[in-house]
Amino acid sequence: MATNASESSLREIPISSIDRNPDNPRTIFRPSELEELLESIRKFGVQVPISVYKKGSRFVLIDGERRWRCCNKLGKGTIPALVQDEPDPLTNLLLMFNIHALREQWDVLTIALKLPSVLTMLDEKLGRAPNEREISEHTGLSRTLIRRCRLLMDLPQRYKDEILEELHKPKAQQKITEDFFIEMERALKTVERAIPETIDNKERVRRTLIDKFKEGVIKSRINFRLLAKIARSEKVHISRDRAKSELNKIFNPDDYSIEQSYDAFFAPSYRERDISTSISGLLTQLQNSEAEDFDEVVLTKLKALASAINQIIEQE
Repeated sequence: MATNASESSLREIPISSIDRNPDNPRTIFRPSELEELLESIRKFGVQVPISVYKKGSRFVLIDGERRWRCCNKLGKGTIPALVQDEPDPLTNLLLMFNIHALREQWDVLTIALKLPSVLTMLDEKLGRAPNEREISEHTGLSRTLIRRCRLLMDLPQRYKDEILEELHKPKAQQKITEDFFIEMERALKTVERAIPETIDNKERVRRTLIDKFKEGVIKSRINFRLLAKIARSEKVHISRDRAKSELNKIFNPDDYSIEQSYDAFFAPSYRERDISTSISGLLTQLQNSEAEDFDEVVLTKLKALASAINQIIEQE
């Protein structure tokens, strides 16, 4: 999706003749993130031309909105630009996404808000819904990022608005972030697959978890990964009824936390499984080994491990 240099011309064009691209997924430009670029342009000018296309008597940005904004703020009259023909709507959007893939990380929600338009146009182009691999190839987005975007795409609008409000704040001041919602939605999808009857009303459950996070009952968004473990705890031989009971308690608006539930009823079984898996892997590596295969550091650790194992066995 890169611009073909042979189809572009390098010109100095008036900044006042340039409009931002309405299809640019990036909508948030924090002042703190522009300061370094602003100072660089102040001292050395624009070192890399922006890219625009001609639309009537004006120009529309393809790449370089931060440079354009900084030049505007510095009161510069013109800016160096590569001018190309107007792309079709799909190409315009895909240019935006591929530029993102090569440059700095955008906020995930800003990508998620534009991705439905890309999917619709790709559907029309291909004659069917694109699969994840095709979306990745056309947009330059990783498949992991596409999955994260889809979790945000499925959120009710009120939560998208809430995230956007947070995104305008400096990173250090953001609390209910897009990462928070991604972790929560991923966990709730796991619960819905494993024990769906515990989510009688998804909106109510969301609000309960958000309130518990704001109140400090849920201390970290990473705790939602423990929620998924609770839902899948039959894999470590914990009854479905126990998991169901604990999820119902977590989804109640009180001070009962995910971490409290996990530590009390699930952590020992998961720890036992992890230890068993580690032992199996270690045994596989040791069965065909001899002492001379290891240096003193490894041998010392093996002796400490043997001592710890003996202590546990003696307690039987």
